[in-house]
Amino acid sequence: MSDLEEQKPGVSRRTVAKAMAWSVPAVALAVPAPAFAASPGIITVNGAGCKLPGASQDVFKGYAFRATISNTTNAQITITIVDMTLGGDDLGNVGVIRLSPCGDLGTNTFVVAANSTFDVALITQNAANSANGQLIISYTVDGGPVQQVSTAANAAPPIQGASCDSFTAAEKNCIASEL
Repeated sequence: MSDLEEQKPGVSRRTVAKAMAWSVPAVALAVPAPAFAASPGIITVNGAGCKLPGASQDVFKGYAFRATISNTTNAQITITIVDMTLGGDDLGNVGVIRLSPCGDLGTNTFVVAANSTFDVALITQNAANSANGQLIISYTVDGGPVQQVSTAANAAPPIQGASCDSFTAAEKNCIASEL
Protein backbone atom coordinates (compact mmCIF):
# COMPACT_ATOMS: atom_id res chain seq x y z
CA MET A 1 0.00 0.00 0.00
CA SER A 2 1.30 3.42 -0.80
CA ASP A 3 1.20 6.47 1.45
CA LEU A 4 -1.46 8.03 -0.78
CA GLU A 5 -3.98 5.25 -0.27
CA GLU A 6 -6.35 5.44 2.60
CA GLN A 7 -6.22 2.50 4.95
CA LYS A 8 -9.57 0.94 5.70
CA PRO A 9 -10.20 -0.85 8.95
CA GLY A 10 -10.87 -4.62 8.85
CA VAL A 11 -9.68 -7.45 6.71
CA SER A 12 -8.82 -6.91 3.05
CA ARG A 13 -10.36 -8.91 0.20
CA ARG A 14 -6.88 -10.24 -0.63
CA THR A 15 -6.48 -11.70 2.87
CA VAL A 16 -9.92 -13.34 2.66
CA ALA A 17 -9.08 -14.83 -0.77
CA LYS A 18 -5.81 -16.27 0.55
CA ALA A 19 -7.55 -17.81 3.55
CA MET A 20 -10.24 -19.36 1.34
CA ALA A 21 -7.67 -20.89 -0.97
CA TRP A 22 -6.10 -22.70 1.99
CA SER A 23 -9.42 -23.80 3.42
CA VAL A 24 -10.78 -25.51 0.28
CA PRO A 25 -10.31 -29.26 0.73
CA ALA A 26 -8.30 -31.11 -1.88
CA VAL A 27 -10.32 -33.63 -3.85
CA ALA A 28 -8.46 -36.85 -4.62
CA LEU A 29 -9.60 -38.86 -7.59
CA ALA A 30 -9.38 -42.55 -6.82
CA VAL A 31 -9.22 -44.68 -9.94
CA PRO A 32 -8.88 -48.37 -9.22
CA ALA A 33 -5.89 -49.88 -10.98
CA PRO A 34 -5.81 -53.52 -11.97
CA ALA A 35 -4.30 -55.65 -9.23
CA PHE A 36 -1.46 -56.74 -11.50
CA ALA A 37 -0.49 -53.23 -12.61
CA ALA A 38 1.97 -52.70 -9.76
CA SER A 39 3.29 -56.25 -9.83
CA PRO A 40 6.31 -56.35 -12.12
CA GLY A 41 7.56 -59.67 -13.35
CA ILE A 42 4.46 -61.87 -13.65
CA ILE A 43 6.62 -63.98 -16.00
CA THR A 44 10.36 -64.13 -15.37
CA VAL A 45 12.58 -66.11 -17.74
CA ASN A 46 15.27 -68.11 -15.91
CA GLY A 47 18.33 -69.29 -17.79
CA ALA A 48 18.81 -70.23 -21.39
CA GLY A 49 16.34 -72.17 -23.44
CA CYS A 50 16.97 -75.69 -24.64
CA LYS A 51 16.26 -77.06 -28.10
CA LEU A 52 13.81 -79.91 -28.42
CA PRO A 53 14.75 -82.66 -30.86
CA GLY A 54 13.62 -82.43 -34.45
CA ALA A 55 12.35 -85.11 -36.81
CA SER A 56 14.81 -87.70 -35.49
CA GLN A 57 12.81 -88.06 -32.26
CA ASP A 58 9.17 -88.55 -31.28
CA VAL A 59 9.21 -85.07 -29.74
CA PHE A 60 8.48 -82.15 -32.07
CA LYS A 61 11.06 -79.57 -33.13
CA GLY A 62 10.96 -76.48 -30.93
CA TYR A 63 12.29 -75.01 -27.69
CA ALA A 64 11.76 -75.32 -23.94
CA PHE A 65 12.28 -72.16 -21.88
CA ARG A 66 12.31 -72.14 -18.08
CA ALA A 67 10.23 -69.38 -16.49
CA THR A 68 8.82 -68.46 -13.12
CA ILE A 69 5.18 -67.39 -12.87
CA SER A 70 4.33 -65.10 -9.92
CA ASN A 71 0.92 -63.85 -8.87
CA THR A 72 1.36 -61.64 -5.81
CA THR A 73 -2.29 -60.51 -5.75
CA ASN A 74 -5.14 -61.83 -3.62
CA ALA A 75 -7.12 -62.90 -6.69
CA GLN A 76 -6.51 -65.50 -9.38
CA ILE A 77 -5.32 -64.14 -12.71
CA THR A 78 -5.46 -65.41 -16.27
CA ILE A 79 -2.30 -65.13 -18.34
CA THR A 80 -2.46 -65.25 -22.12
CA ILE A 81 0.82 -65.56 -24.00
CA VAL A 82 0.14 -63.48 -27.09
CA ASP A 83 3.42 -64.12 -28.88
CA MET A 84 6.87 -65.60 -28.41
CA THR A 85 9.72 -64.78 -30.76
CA LEU A 86 13.31 -65.92 -30.82
CA GLY A 87 15.71 -63.78 -32.83
CA GLY A 88 12.66 -62.14 -34.43
CA ASP A 89 11.12 -65.47 -35.59
CA ASP A 90 7.62 -66.30 -34.32
CA LEU A 91 7.66 -69.52 -32.30
CA GLY A 92 3.94 -70.25 -32.75
CA ASN A 93 1.67 -71.70 -30.08
CA VAL A 94 3.08 -72.17 -26.61
CA GLY A 95 2.51 -75.13 -24.31
CA VAL A 96 2.90 -74.47 -20.60
CA ILE A 97 4.10 -77.29 -18.35
CA ARG A 98 4.25 -76.83 -14.59
CA LEU A 99 7.51 -78.35 -13.37
CA SER A 100 6.56 -79.14 -9.74
CA PRO A 101 4.25 -80.83 -9.38
CA CYS A 102 4.58 -81.90 -12.98
CA GLY A 103 1.52 -81.11 -15.06
CA ASP A 104 0.20 -79.59 -18.26
CA LEU A 105 -1.32 -76.12 -17.78
CA GLY A 106 -2.53 -75.87 -21.38
CA THR A 107 -1.56 -73.70 -24.31
CA ASN A 108 -1.20 -69.92 -24.46
CA THR A 109 -3.87 -69.18 -21.78
CA PHE A 110 -3.73 -70.46 -18.21
CA VAL A 111 -4.99 -69.51 -14.75
CA VAL A 112 -2.66 -68.69 -11.85
CA ALA A 113 -4.01 -68.97 -8.30
CA ALA A 114 -3.84 -66.02 -5.91
CA ASN A 115 -0.55 -65.53 -4.07
CA SER A 116 1.29 -68.30 -5.90
CA THR A 117 4.68 -68.69 -7.54
CA PHE A 118 5.86 -71.70 -9.50
CA ASP A 119 8.26 -72.72 -12.27
CA VAL A 120 7.13 -73.73 -15.75
CA ALA A 121 8.58 -74.85 -19.04
CA LEU A 122 7.29 -72.79 -21.96
CA ILE A 123 7.27 -75.21 -24.88
CA THR A 124 7.22 -74.05 -28.49
CA GLN A 125 6.93 -76.16 -31.60
CA ASN A 126 7.71 -75.95 -35.27
CA ALA A 127 10.54 -73.46 -34.85
CA ALA A 128 11.63 -72.04 -38.19
CA ASN A 129 15.26 -72.90 -37.48
CA SER A 130 17.53 -73.78 -34.60
CA ALA A 131 19.22 -70.41 -34.41
CA ASN A 132 20.06 -68.73 -31.12
CA GLY A 133 18.79 -65.26 -30.33
CA GLN A 134 16.88 -62.97 -27.99
CA LEU A 135 13.65 -64.43 -26.63
CA ILE A 136 10.71 -62.01 -26.33
CA ILE A 137 7.49 -63.12 -24.63
CA SER A 138 4.44 -60.88 -25.08
CA TYR A 139 1.56 -61.61 -22.72
CA THR A 140 -1.56 -60.16 -21.11
CA VAL A 141 -2.92 -60.53 -17.60
CA ASP A 142 -6.71 -60.70 -17.33
CA GLY A 143 -7.02 -59.25 -20.83
CA GLY A 144 -5.12 -56.08 -19.89
CA PRO A 145 -2.42 -54.34 -21.90
CA VAL A 146 0.30 -56.41 -23.55
CA GLN A 147 3.41 -56.76 -21.39
CA GLN A 148 6.80 -58.11 -22.46
CA VAL A 149 9.69 -59.95 -20.95
CA SER A 150 12.90 -60.69 -22.84
CA THR A 151 16.28 -62.30 -22.48
CA ALA A 152 19.68 -61.50 -23.85
CA ALA A 153 20.66 -63.45 -26.94
CA ASN A 154 22.11 -66.74 -25.83
CA ALA A 155 22.77 -70.27 -26.95
CA ALA A 156 20.05 -72.93 -26.70
CA PRO A 157 21.68 -76.36 -26.33
CA PRO A 158 19.77 -79.60 -27.00
CA ILE A 159 17.54 -80.66 -24.09
CA GLN A 160 19.09 -84.16 -24.08
CA GLY A 161 22.33 -84.37 -22.16
CA ALA A 162 24.19 -82.22 -19.68
CA SER A 163 24.67 -79.15 -21.87
CA CYS A 164 21.04 -78.12 -21.17
CA ASP A 165 21.36 -77.07 -17.54
CA SER A 166 18.20 -74.93 -17.41
CA PHE A 167 16.26 -78.00 -16.25
CA THR A 168 17.08 -80.77 -13.79
CA ALA A 169 16.91 -84.41 -14.90
CA ALA A 170 13.52 -84.76 -13.16
CA GLU A 171 12.21 -81.64 -14.93
CA LYS A 172 13.43 -82.97 -18.30
CA ASN A 173 11.50 -86.19 -17.57
CA CYS A 174 8.45 -84.10 -16.67
CA ILE A 175 8.68 -82.19 -19.97
CA ALA A 176 9.11 -85.41 -21.97
CA SER A 177 6.09 -86.99 -20.24
CA GLU A 178 3.85 -84.02 -21.06
CA LEU A 179 4.82 -83.62 -24.73
